[in-house]
Amino acid sequence: MNVAFNTAVAGMMSAQSHAGVAAREMVNNAAKGEDIIQAAVALKKAEAAHSAAVVTARIASDMTETLLDITV
Repeated sequence: MNVAFNTAVAGMMSAQSHAGVAAREMVNNAAKGEDIIQAAVALKKAEAAHSAAVVTARIASDMTETLLDITV
């Protein structure tokens, strides 16, 4: 289960990094009066990736607790 947790955490960290980059791009483009649509789409994709990683972590946690209940 450690692999699942590590994968989920790595996914969350990557999504947070992408969200930060997209947010900075959005602010910079807005300040210049340029288009922010691509940055907004990138931000939404990062949010979706983060949500998926959270679900993976939650499932791994539930499975670990179930396995611990079975073995105890």
